[in-house]
Amino acid sequence: MSALPVRIGAMVGMHHLGRLLLAMAAAGSLAGCASATLPSLAGAPGAPAPLGDVARPAPPANAFETTFMVPGTPTAIYTLVARGALSCWVGASGPLHQTHVFAAAAAPPSAGGAAEIVLHERDQSFRDQRGPRAMRIAFEGSQGGVRMAINNLRMPVALAEAMSRDAARWANGGDGCEAQTVREPATVTGWNRPPPNLRRGGPDG
Repeated sequence: MSALPVRIGAMVGMHHLGRLLLAMAAAGSLAGCASATLPSLAGAPGAPAPLGDVARPAPPANAFETTFMVPGTPTAIYTLVARGALSCWVGASGPLHQTHVFAAAAAPPSAGGAAEIVLHERDQSFRDQRGPRAMRIAFEGSQGGVRMAINNLRMPVALAEAMSRDAARWANGGDGCEAQTVREPATVTGWNRPPPNLRRGGPDG
Protein backbone atom coordinates (compact mmCIF):
# COMPACT_ATOMS: atom_id res chain seq x y z
CA MET A 1 0.00 0.00 0.00
CA SER A 2 1.53 3.33 -0.99
CA ALA A 3 1.16 6.34 1.27
CA LEU A 4 -0.98 9.17 -0.07
CA PRO A 5 0.72 12.56 -0.31
CA VAL A 6 -0.58 14.80 2.41
CA ARG A 7 -0.40 18.57 2.57
CA ILE A 8 -1.30 20.23 5.82
CA GLY A 9 -1.96 23.90 5.25
CA ALA A 10 -2.73 26.73 7.53
CA MET A 11 -6.48 26.21 7.06
CA VAL A 12 -6.56 22.69 8.55
CA GLY A 13 -8.19 22.76 11.98
CA MET A 14 -6.90 20.91 15.00
CA HIS A 15 -9.87 18.48 14.87
CA HIS A 16 -9.18 17.50 11.28
CA LEU A 17 -5.43 17.30 11.91
CA GLY A 18 -5.97 14.89 14.82
CA ARG A 19 -8.17 12.62 12.68
CA LEU A 20 -5.61 12.73 9.90
CA LEU A 21 -2.73 11.72 12.20
CA LEU A 22 -4.77 8.82 13.64
CA ALA A 23 -5.55 7.57 10.13
CA MET A 24 -1.88 7.78 9.13
CA ALA A 25 -0.79 5.88 12.26
CA ALA A 26 -3.34 3.12 11.55
CA ALA A 27 -2.16 2.85 7.96
CA GLY A 28 1.46 2.58 9.15
CA SER A 29 0.53 -0.21 11.55
CA LEU A 30 -1.17 -2.19 8.78
CA ALA A 31 1.78 -1.72 6.47
CA GLY A 32 4.16 -2.84 9.21
CA CYS A 33 2.54 -6.27 9.32
CA ALA A 34 4.01 -7.10 5.93
CA SER A 35 7.07 -4.87 6.00
CA ALA A 36 10.70 -5.86 5.59
CA THR A 37 13.49 -5.15 8.07
CA LEU A 38 13.48 -1.63 9.46
CA PRO A 39 16.65 0.47 8.95
CA SER A 40 19.11 0.14 11.82
CA LEU A 41 19.59 3.17 14.06
CA ALA A 42 22.45 1.73 16.10
CA GLY A 43 24.80 4.54 17.01
CA ALA A 44 22.34 7.27 16.08
CA PRO A 45 21.43 9.87 18.72
CA GLY A 46 18.52 8.69 20.77
CA ALA A 47 18.76 5.08 19.58
CA PRO A 48 17.53 2.41 22.01
CA ALA A 49 20.20 0.98 24.30
CA PRO A 50 21.56 -2.49 23.43
CA LEU A 51 19.82 -5.37 25.17
CA GLY A 52 22.56 -5.81 27.72
CA ASP A 53 22.12 -2.21 28.84
CA VAL A 54 18.34 -1.90 28.88
CA ALA A 55 18.06 -1.36 32.63
CA ARG A 56 21.22 0.66 33.21
CA PRO A 57 20.72 3.26 35.95
CA ALA A 58 21.78 6.84 35.44
CA PRO A 59 25.35 7.70 36.49
CA PRO A 60 25.64 9.05 40.04
CA ALA A 61 25.56 12.74 40.69
CA ASN A 62 29.30 12.80 41.51
CA ALA A 63 30.30 12.01 37.90
CA PHE A 64 32.75 14.53 36.44
CA GLU A 65 35.12 15.11 33.53
CA THR A 66 38.55 16.71 33.48
CA THR A 67 40.69 17.42 30.43
CA PHE A 68 44.26 18.65 29.94
CA MET A 69 47.06 18.71 27.40
CA VAL A 70 50.24 16.63 27.63
CA PRO A 71 53.30 16.86 25.37
CA GLY A 72 53.98 13.74 23.32
CA THR A 73 52.04 11.34 21.10
CA PRO A 74 48.78 9.52 21.94
CA THR A 75 50.51 6.12 21.73
CA ALA A 76 53.34 7.11 24.07
CA ILE A 77 51.08 8.77 26.65
CA TYR A 78 48.55 5.94 26.54
CA THR A 79 51.36 3.43 27.16
CA LEU A 80 52.58 5.34 30.23
CA VAL A 81 49.11 5.63 31.76
CA ALA A 82 48.09 2.05 30.96
CA ARG A 83 51.25 0.71 32.59
CA GLY A 84 50.58 2.75 35.72
CA ALA A 85 46.90 1.75 35.87
CA LEU A 86 47.66 -1.97 35.56
CA SER A 87 50.21 -1.77 38.35
CA CYS A 88 48.63 0.77 40.69
CA TRP A 89 44.87 0.46 40.29
CA VAL A 90 44.10 -3.13 39.30
CA GLY A 91 47.31 -4.84 40.39
CA ALA A 92 47.39 -7.26 43.31
CA SER A 93 47.54 -4.44 45.89
CA GLY A 94 45.42 -1.97 43.94
CA PRO A 95 42.09 -0.60 45.20
CA LEU A 96 40.27 -1.95 42.12
CA HIS A 97 41.83 -5.41 42.05
CA GLN A 98 38.69 -7.28 43.11
CA THR A 99 35.98 -4.87 41.98
CA HIS A 100 36.89 -3.65 38.49
CA VAL A 101 38.13 -4.85 35.10
CA PHE A 102 40.68 -3.01 32.95
CA ALA A 103 39.98 -2.71 29.20
CA ALA A 104 41.76 -0.68 26.55
CA ALA A 105 41.87 -0.05 22.82
CA ALA A 106 44.32 1.91 20.69
CA ALA A 107 44.65 2.75 17.04
CA PRO A 108 48.08 2.26 15.41
CA PRO A 109 50.36 5.32 15.32
CA SER A 110 49.99 5.44 11.53
CA ALA A 111 46.25 6.01 12.05
CA GLY A 112 46.71 8.76 14.62
CA GLY A 113 47.11 6.59 17.71
CA ALA A 114 43.87 7.61 19.42
CA ALA A 115 43.32 5.37 22.44
CA GLU A 116 41.16 4.85 25.47
CA ILE A 117 41.27 3.05 28.79
CA VAL A 118 38.00 1.94 30.38
CA LEU A 119 37.55 0.60 33.88
CA HIS A 120 34.42 -1.53 34.18
CA GLU A 121 32.71 -2.66 37.34
CA ARG A 122 33.29 -6.40 37.63
CA ASP A 123 30.19 -8.42 36.75
CA GLN A 124 30.82 -12.16 36.88
CA SER A 125 27.59 -12.93 35.03
CA PHE A 126 29.42 -11.96 31.82
CA ARG A 127 32.18 -14.00 30.20
CA ASP A 128 34.51 -11.00 30.13
CA GLN A 129 33.17 -9.72 33.49
CA ARG A 130 32.81 -6.20 32.09
CA GLY A 131 29.90 -4.53 33.82
CA PRO A 132 29.00 -0.82 33.72
CA ARG A 133 31.74 1.66 32.89
CA ALA A 134 33.16 3.30 35.98
CA MET A 135 35.89 5.49 34.45
CA ARG A 136 37.08 6.30 30.95
CA ILE A 137 40.37 7.92 29.92
CA ALA A 138 40.72 9.04 26.30
CA PHE A 139 43.90 10.04 24.46
CA GLU A 140 43.66 12.06 21.27
CA GLY A 141 46.29 13.87 19.25
CA SER A 142 45.84 17.62 19.24
CA GLN A 143 47.88 20.56 18.06
CA GLY A 144 50.96 20.69 20.24
CA GLY A 145 50.48 17.39 22.07
CA VAL A 146 47.87 14.99 23.41
CA ARG A 147 44.46 15.84 24.78
CA MET A 148 43.60 13.62 27.74
CA ALA A 149 40.00 13.44 28.91
CA ILE A 150 39.20 11.64 32.16
CA ASN A 151 35.53 10.83 32.73
CA ASN A 152 34.50 9.57 36.15
CA LEU A 153 31.21 7.77 35.79
CA ARG A 154 30.76 5.67 38.94
CA MET A 155 33.84 5.87 41.15
CA PRO A 156 33.62 7.50 44.59
CA VAL A 157 34.77 11.11 44.27
CA ALA A 158 37.83 10.94 46.52
CA LEU A 159 39.12 7.83 44.75
CA ALA A 160 38.36 9.21 41.28
CA GLU A 161 40.17 12.46 42.02
CA ALA A 162 43.23 10.56 43.25
CA MET A 163 43.15 8.38 40.13
CA SER A 164 42.92 11.48 37.94
CA ARG A 165 46.03 12.90 39.59
CA ASP A 166 47.78 9.54 39.16
CA ALA A 167 46.98 9.50 35.44
CA ALA A 168 48.16 13.08 34.95
CA ARG A 169 51.41 12.36 36.79
CA TRP A 170 52.11 9.18 34.79
CA ALA A 171 51.34 11.00 31.54
CA ASN A 172 54.07 13.49 32.37
CA GLY A 173 56.61 10.76 33.13
CA GLY A 174 56.16 10.59 36.90
CA ASP A 175 55.42 7.63 39.13
CA GLY A 176 53.66 6.90 42.43
CA CYS A 177 50.19 5.63 43.28
CA GLU A 178 48.00 8.05 45.19
CA ALA A 179 44.91 5.88 44.66
CA GLN A 180 46.28 3.27 47.05
CA THR A 181 46.34 5.82 49.87
CA VAL A 182 42.65 6.74 49.61
CA ARG A 183 40.56 5.31 52.44
CA GLU A 184 37.32 5.54 50.47
CA PRO A 185 37.00 2.05 48.92
CA ALA A 186 35.88 1.36 45.39
CA THR A 187 32.22 0.37 45.09
CA VAL A 188 30.18 -1.56 42.56
CA THR A 189 26.87 0.12 41.77
CA GLY A 190 25.77 -2.49 39.23
CA TRP A 191 22.57 -2.31 37.21
CA ASN A 192 19.31 -4.20 37.04
CA ARG A 193 20.06 -7.17 34.83
CA PRO A 194 17.78 -8.20 31.95
CA PRO A 195 16.73 -11.86 31.74
CA PRO A 196 19.69 -14.20 30.99
CA ASN A 197 18.42 -15.05 27.50
CA LEU A 198 18.63 -11.36 26.55
CA ARG A 199 22.19 -10.77 27.77
CA ARG A 200 25.06 -10.24 25.41
CA GLY A 201 28.48 -11.76 25.83
CA GLY A 202 29.60 -8.63 27.68
CA PRO A 203 28.47 -4.98 27.66
CA ASP A 204 30.66 -2.26 26.30
CA GLY A 205 29.29 -0.01 28.99
